[in-house]
Order: sequence, then C-alpha cells, then structure tokens
Amino acid sequence: MLFHCKYKQNFIEVKLDMRKLSTYVIVFVLGFSICALAMRAIYGADYTVGADPSKQLVLAELSKPVPPIAAGPGQSVIADAAAKIEPSVVTIDTESKAVIAPNPFSNDPFFRQFFGDQGQAPVQKEQGAASGVIISSDGYILTNNHVVANTDNVKVNLPDGKTYTAKVIGSDPTSDIAVVKINAPGESLPAANLGDSSTARVGDMVIAVGNPLDIGTTVTFGIVSALGHRNSDLIGGAHPLASNIIQTDAAINPGNSGGALADMNGRVVGINEAIYSPTGNYVGIGFAIPINTAKDIATQLIKSGKVSRAYVGIAYTPLSTIDQQSRAQLGINIKGDDGLVVSQVYPGSPAGSAGLKEYDVILEANRVPLTAGVNFQDMISKLQPGDRLVLKVYRNGSDILVPVTVAQMPTDFGNSPQNDDQQGQNGGGGQDDGQDGGQNGGQNGGGFDNGQ
Repeated sequence: MLFHCKYKQNFIEVKLDMRKLSTYVIVFVLGFSICALAMRAIYGADYTVGADPSKQLVLAELSKPVPPIAAGPGQSVIADAAAKIEPSVVTIDTESKAVIAPNPFSNDPFFRQFFGDQGQAPVQKEQGAASGVIISSDGYILTNNHVVANTDNVKVNLPDGKTYTAKVIGSDPTSDIAVVKINAPGESLPAANLGDSSTARVGDMVIAVGNPLDIGTTVTFGIVSALGHRNSDLIGGAHPLASNIIQTDAAINPGNSGGALADMNGRVVGINEAIYSPTGNYVGIGFAIPINTAKDIATQLIKSGKVSRAYVGIAYTPLSTIDQQSRAQLGINIKGDDGLVVSQVYPGSPAGSAGLKEYDVILEANRVPLTAGVNFQDMISKLQPGDRLVLKVYRNGSDILVPVTVAQMPTDFGNSPQNDDQQGQNGGGGQDDGQDGGQNGGQNGGGFDNGQ
C-alpha cells in the first residue's frame, strides 16, 4: 500500500516533473525564436543561426534600402541642367576628302621609263568625330566650321542611337560656325534652348557637353573663367575668329568641338570650339563661341548659305598698350589711353580707299568714343556692306574726320604672305578640331578688324 501509494506518489511527481520540463522546453523554444527574430531584424533577412556575426552585419548593411534624401546645393542643379541639354547634343562623324599627293618619282625619267606616268597618288581619307547642337525640331544643327570643312561625308548620331546623313547648309571660316541639316521624317527632334551670351559673367557655373575623344556624350563642369577674348589673339590663323570668346575651365577635349556650353538652366550660352594648351591636351583653358554670335551666323547661313560681313581693312593696336617713349617716336601726342592706333592698312580695302594711314589714332567711330569698354570690332559687325562709318582720327597733331564706306569682306582677307610667315614664327594654342588635330599660330600688330 505504501509502496503503491509511494509508487503513485512517485508517478505524480514524475508527472509534475514532465509538466515542468514541457514548460521549460516551450519557454526555451519561444525564447530562441524570439532571439532569432530579433537577430534577423538586426542583421537582416540573410541571417542564419551559427553564422559569423561580423559577416551577417556586413550583409545586413549592404542590403539596407537607401532612404531618399533632399538634394543639397550643387547636387541636383548640375544634373538637371545636363538632363535638359543632353538630348539636344549630337555626335558628328566626318570623312575627309581624299588628298591627291604628287608622286616623288614622277619627274624621274628612269622611273617613268619602267613604271609610266604615275604622277599623283591618292592619300587615304581621314575619319573624324566631333559634336553638334540641334537648334530646330526639323533637323538644323549648329557645329564648327573646322568640323565639316573639306569633308565628303557627314553623319549625325542622335542620343537615341539613330544615324542620319547630313547636308552642310553653310559654313563660315571667320567665325568657325557651320550649320548642317538632317532629314528625320515624322520626328520632332529635341531642339536646345538657346540662351543669351551677353548676360554671361565671370564665375558663372557652366557645363560642357559633347563627344570628347569619340567616347560618347560626356558632361563636364566648370565656370566661366574669362570673357571678351579675341580668338585671333588666342588661336591665330589666317582668319581671326569671333570676338568676346568665352573662356571656361570645364573640360574640353578633341571631339568636343561643336558641342554645347550651357548654363545651370540648361540653356546654350556657347558653342565649344578650342583649347589652349602647350601639349594639345586639356589643361583647364577652353574656349566657346558666344551663342549670340553663333545665332547671327547661323541665321545668315540658313537664309542664304553665306555670311555677309562688312570690314574696314585695318590692323590696329589699343593706344593703352603703347608706352610714352614709343608714342613720341610715332608722333602721337595724346593725353590718356583711349583710342586705337592703326598698325596696318590693307591695300584695296575701304580704309585704304578712304585715305586712312598707318599710325593714325582712331578716337571715335560714328561719334562713339573708343574707350576701353568699347569693342570696335563689334561696332563693325553691326554694319552692312555699303554703310558709312565716320572716323575721328588724330594725325600729325590734329583731329580730322575720315568717312569710310565699309565693304563686303573678301574670303581671303588676312591671307597675305606676311601673315602666313607670322603664323609660322609665332606660337599659339592648339585648336580642338574634333580629329585630334591642332592649329598653331599668332598675329602681330594687334587684332584684325574682321567685321565680326
């Protein structure tokens, strides 16, 4: 009985112990599950029991979603500007005309006896890559003259991958602006928003968009570094380019020619043209043709295929650059630094016909004093061939009036042998011609009045 009761008692105790054990197991399982859930919450869904906690921490960090943040200064403004202008910037592929080179043995009687008359041999055509800016939805595109000059074939590649054969509508070597046209039936091309380059300021942020080194459309960022350059002073060459050139430190490399220099609103303020470099590579000095100049040239090219440009026909130097001793030697007895000293009068030019002479000092043009802030070249650019320009000139101690009837600029203006020699003797900057090319040169005696 006792045993039985004891046995019964023992059974009850065991039963009680089993209940405790079950409770402990349940509590343990629940605790373990809660801990596992907590670890997964901390380390992420990839957490596994027994794994290296440090790895789990890294995996958890890598898989965390990135919360959106508000764009700070300088983060979205550049991207927004690029997004506006990029669809309007195209890549231009060119194929140059084959050059016929004389055979060095063509005049050798022995060679001709055995091989006949093989006096000329074609040189392999060259490929080039540059950029352009769509300016109308029906396919007119701005680029540089040096991009399309002497080419047989011009192809335009749109950002969406489509390729079209382009026709050169017109080009202007003086300003280095050209217009090409593609036909894309049924498409409305994304024309760029053209800004006002006259409002550009030194320090304004800009982006350069183009196809550098033929690697595809690229955006670089910088500022307007300087304004008012004369490209003839920077690049040289027989045809001085536009005045008021924009200098920027936004990276421009070969292939960027014809691309856009845009402001932070995505508006085009310039057409990228050249770099200034001792090596031919980007060193932080690039140049763009002001969009106001490009628009004026493009308008004339689209209307008539050519540019009507007035000129006077002189080279000149600001009086402010001549010291007192040199002035005395030239017979210039003028107080102050305002005015332009005529350093050369071109034969057959309007200035020559009007009687303008070397070392005359031009003080006024159409009653506008030629002070430091007045651009004489820009004044000429506003005239049409046949217009009259009255110059107030200091000569031999007296002021006289010299009326000049401006004329159409000859296409070869500035191509005198003297200038060609100067270009070979003086150093200059390398021009980005979109074909890994360079153009060196310089010009003495101040800048040409080229009617820009």
